Amino acid sequence: MKPRLLIADDHTLFNEGVKQLISDHYNIVGQVFDGKDVLIMAMVTRPDVILLDINLPSINGFDLAIELRKSFETIKIIFVSMYTEPRFIEQSKQLKVDGYLLKNSTKEELILGIDNVLNGGNYYDPKLNQLRPNLHHDDFFVKQFSLTPREVEIIRMIKNGMNTGEIAEKLFLGLETVKTHRKNIYYKLSITKSTELIKFALENNI
Repeated sequence: MKPRLLIADDHTLFNEGVKQLISDHYNIVGQVFDGKDVLIMAMVTRPDVILLDINLPSINGFDLAIELRKSFETIKIIFVSMYTEPRFIEQSKQLKVDGYLLKNSTKEELILGIDNVLNGGNYYDPKLNQLRPNLHHDDFFVKQFSLTPREVEIIRMIKNGMNTGEIAEKLFLGLETVKTHRKNIYYKLSITKSTELIKFALENNI
């Protein structure tokens, strides 16, 4: 019996392409295109492995990995991503994600990684150790993950219409501390205006 795989990627062509590429080796029991559908489909199809994109609409792959680990002890998780950022790799290992493959992998590399994981091992693409990091420094998703929890909290407050004084009072911080946080946020996101910050927050569900 072929191992059961679920593919979760919001790019239709890539999702379909992976299915066509490996369907002779595995039973593709489902395809999803939005993070909010992953847990439901996993419950319905009970796959052996989920090929999971990191940057998904509604819920990102990291948060999904946490929820999948809570709900399904036996399902293996393999990230299939274009991102080579070291902090993404480290976070994947901390979440005990079973594998990390790159979207430019060949059919043979995909099968090698999946089979290693199915056999009880971990498989992180060896190319991750050779590629130059931060190839996607202008990517909003990457920028979001460079923010600290405090900075995300402040962004949320700004989006909700609070000014610097109100934020300082709410968080029991000094005005200068909040101003420094705002300056750091603007620097990390390469923006200069609060309207750009609000747009970023809306686009990234902050």
